[in-house]
Amino acid sequence: MNSTSTKYKAFEEVDLLNKQAQEARKTNCSNSLAISKQAIEAASVLKYEEGLAKAYYNAGIASRLSSNFETALQYYNEALALNRSLRDKKSEATTLNSMANVYLGLSDFKNAIEYYDECIFVAQSTGDLKFETTVLTNKGLAYQQFGDLKASLNSFFESLSICKSADIPVHYALYNNIGIVYLEIERYNEAMTYFIEALKKATTCKNVIDESFTLANIGRTYIYLGDFSNAITYLCEAVIIMKKFGNRQAECQVYANLGKAFMKMRSYPEAIKYYNRSLKYYKEIGDLSSVSHTLCEIGELYFELNDYKTSKDFFNEGLIISRQINDVVNIVRINTGIAKLYLKFRDTEKASELLSAAEDLASSRGCYKELSKIFKIYSETYGSAGRTKEARESLEMHYSYLQKLISLEEEGKLQALILGHISPETSNNSGQNGSQQKAGKESMLVTAAI
Repeated sequence: MNSTSTKYKAFEEVDLLNKQAQEARKTNCSNSLAISKQAIEAASVLKYEEGLAKAYYNAGIASRLSSNFETALQYYNEALALNRSLRDKKSEATTLNSMANVYLGLSDFKNAIEYYDECIFVAQSTGDLKFETTVLTNKGLAYQQFGDLKASLNSFFESLSICKSADIPVHYALYNNIGIVYLEIERYNEAMTYFIEALKKATTCKNVIDESFTLANIGRTYIYLGDFSNAITYLCEAVIIMKKFGNRQAECQVYANLGKAFMKMRSYPEAIKYYNRSLKYYKEIGDLSSVSHTLCEIGELYFELNDYKTSKDFFNEGLIISRQINDVVNIVRINTGIAKLYLKFRDTEKASELLSAAEDLASSRGCYKELSKIFKIYSETYGSAGRTKEARESLEMHYSYLQKLISLEEEGKLQALILGHISPETSNNSGQNGSQQKAGKESMLVTAAI
């Protein structure tokens, strides 16, 4: 056998390892990473750049799914440099999308959106419409978590529009993510419709990890519908899968939602147990945004227990972390929670100061849901101070922002009907019961970027 054929045979062995790593990550992230490292070593020795780029990329995905975010970025940067050197635009776009997914996992939404935008620019140069719909789906998820629901829905329905016009099958993650937005605007039955559709498609594709995300979202929806038995059943089923396949971040999110379910049931010891477990694991994987958010939720729990000192301690700890990482989403949530504490002791001046800071940050992101809550508390604050006119004006602003949320929902429903992705029957019937439910403090969402 001559040297050329020997070299190509060695290249084929690297390609086979990369293929095995890609398949393994659907069910076993650790195994996928181990195979990817074998491929990296072999491709490096052979100076096989295409195979090496793919091996680095696979290692990045396996690391991200295992919540090893810094390691994932290191692998992705290696892959990106090789892709650009090879002028492989398609692989460059794929890697940029995956890097954006890491920043999304770290709740660094601005960086995530910037990488998604760069990715879309590169993807458009290749004419790959199917991949563009994937990136738009992920970008919509980033906007949703950042609190800009309008921009989120725009991205989702742009993705749906391309699917419709180019006759591309809709990825189940898009249904899942649209469901999350409907969950945010308290249209729970409509959210459930999208989640069930996502679950059907994920099950058909036999992607067990993505199936677990949707099971968790269904469980979370049952919390808001007041069906705690079903909520706990679905969340526990999801966490069994996540533990098996090593997705620590998603596992943490489910523990936080189990904490919320038990809190709603007024089973406070169980709630504290799950929140503390979630907090411990978030700290271990370095997800500081989620640490801050969980501290906020524990602060809310102690507020309900009338333990105001402990509540304030948790709020303040969360606020310090969120300020350190410039996490405006959690700064708003925590300032709002502390304002309620000050209002409890009729310190309306301090409450107003905190609400004003929260309002500025929420306004800059166009977050109607946060603004509606802020103005509701403003109304209570002015009412406590005997300022009837300001209390009434704040209540009017509260309802104004609620109306904006309803308008978003109606706009999204119309677009979905036009695109043929929901039926008129679903549109007319869903959400009738859910719209009467009041959502409490939001838990971190269990989500899947593609």
